[in-house]
Amino acid sequence: MCPVQRAGILGIGTYLPEEVRRNDWWPAEVVDAWMAARRGPPPLPPVPTAGMARVIAAMTQQAYDPFQGVTERRVMPTSMKSVDMEVMAAEQAIARAGIDRREIGAVLTHSAVPEYLLSNSASLLHHRLGLPADCFSMQAEASGFSFMMQLGIAEQMIALGRARYVLCTQSCASSRLIDQNDPHSPLLGDGASAVIVGPVADGGVLASVYRTDGALPRALVASVPGGRWYDPGQVVLHRADPGHAIQTFLETADRAKEAVDAVLARLDLLPTDVDFFGSHQGTPWLRQVIQDVTGLTNARAVDVFATTGYMVAVSIPLVLAIALREGQLRAGDLVVLFGGGVGSTYGASVLRWGDAR
Repeated sequence: MCPVQRAGILGIGTYLPEEVRRNDWWPAEVVDAWMAARRGPPPLPPVPTAGMARVIAAMTQQAYDPFQGVTERRVMPTSMKSVDMEVMAAEQAIARAGIDRREIGAVLTHSAVPEYLLSNSASLLHHRLGLPADCFSMQAEASGFSFMMQLGIAEQMIALGRARYVLCTQSCASSRLIDQNDPHSPLLGDGASAVIVGPVADGGVLASVYRTDGALPRALVASVPGGRWYDPGQVVLHRADPGHAIQTFLETADRAKEAVDAVLARLDLLPTDVDFFGSHQGTPWLRQVIQDVTGLTNARAVDVFATTGYMVAVSIPLVLAIALREGQLRAGDLVVLFGGGVGSTYGASVLRWGDAR
């Protein structure tokens, strides 16, 4: 029997639009209205977990900031499409991985805001990059968990010999779906990322765990408020059920701990063994809270939320790219990644980092 080929991240590319939207873009009267209607953090459940208590404490600290910790975010030009951002990120990732694009055997995409529904956007990216016709191309939809899902699929395809290299792209064009009067609109930003996954001699992805819980599906949706995306009216990104959103936040730290504990246990590792922690970033406090609750306090980390806002599945690859650039992520590091997406799916992976650039 042939040995299983282990896969790792060989190159990362990112794209952030040039336009920076700062907080003064929102009219003072709109911000004043938000403050007049502001509410404090939700109350603790009757029997809170330690993770829930930590989340409430973090939410309390930012409860009266109308911009929720975001100081700026990027906004794509009106003439730009999601695939345009994906192409620029993908070209960068291919160049940094140093591979021949003709050897890319699969493309997995997540376009949070595609131009069209019922159209495989992976095929368009495939065409724009000039990839071979026999390259497997599909959308991998799991909201903010999409990158982690793509990494898992890519790892298995490489292990089974179905592809030598896999291109995974993620984009967010949330500026297309905001209502300036919505108090959650400052939390959203545009950008794209791309990752080349390929065979590695040592390290790579060592273990992963995946979880699904569909009990809170309406925490964050893109639809006509009070209806569905195909009902009359403007489609915006919003919290369709505030109760679902609050409960999702309350459970985040506990879900992270369960997933991180499980993936480390598979490898007989301790939290103190971890060198770098890469976290999905849906709030300014999420990374720190998860790191505290999971015991990954010795691990290096990078935060991006304050200067990018929420970018759905882009956040983890962007964190990895910035960490590489700043020397916070180094060859040989034991890395834990945690992510989650509304809907909901979540999970964690352990990697031994190689020489990806």
